[in-house]
Amino acid sequence: MMLLCALIGLVSGIVGAMTGVGGALLAVPLLLTTPSLLNLPNITVHAVTGLAMVQGLTTNLVGALVHRKSGFVSGFLLRWAGSGIVVGSLFGSVISRWLPSHWLLLTLGLVLLFCAVQMLRPVSSEPNGEFVPSAPSHFAVAGLVTGILAGATGLGTGSLTIVLLVYWLKVPVRIAIGSTLGISLLAAIAGTLGKALTLQVPFIEAVGLSIGAAVGAVCGAKISHNVPARTLRRILATFIAIAAFHALWRFLR
Repeated sequence: MMLLCALIGLVSGIVGAMTGVGGALLAVPLLLTTPSLLNLPNITVHAVTGLAMVQGLTTNLVGALVHRKSGFVSGFLLRWAGSGIVVGSLFGSVISRWLPSHWLLLTLGLVLLFCAVQMLRPVSSEPNGEFVPSAPSHFAVAGLVTGILAGATGLGTGSLTIVLLVYWLKVPVRIAIGSTLGISLLAAIAGTLGKALTLQVPFIEAVGLSIGAAVGAVCGAKISHNVPARTLRRILATFIAIAAFHALWRFLR
């Protein structure tokens, strides 16, 4: 099981650091389905959400460091959006312990579907343009709501945050990707703590997932710098949509 989790971490780490979503949206469906396909014991939904937080923590840390070297991480975004997300993620991850698995899947599917649709919309800002900070309170409030949803579902904040920054707050795509990894790192620390304190993180699987995610994040972040922003958005939308339909299918079973 540890080897399988390492492979899942590797794949999701590459995608996560390349697109800025942290990789949890890919790790979640893989963790839910792959064990049964290989005749291994299934991982419970609550354990999967805990592992997704661990995966996000590793990918976001490594990916943010690589993106920061290229100047694509905004301190303003980390301070204001990050502060709201940390509080929201911790709260959401703790209350998820008492939410039925069935409804967690529905919430996860609907949130992912919304993000996928948003990512297919045209972007008005330049992919590599300059970011001009404004209205700090807007970023903080948006971060709080994002953190609660992400912490409850184990999705990580990447998908919601990058949609928020690019489409609603007009942050250039590459700065949004790099900064989202940094912001999501803050949320992942709080979210992982909440999941661990409520015993939702299996240790052996978490170690394997983290090792694979660290290696994948380095590769994914470097690939991101050489891929057109429009292509990155399409790749991201595809992965989000697949994960959304999978979660909704499991809910309807």
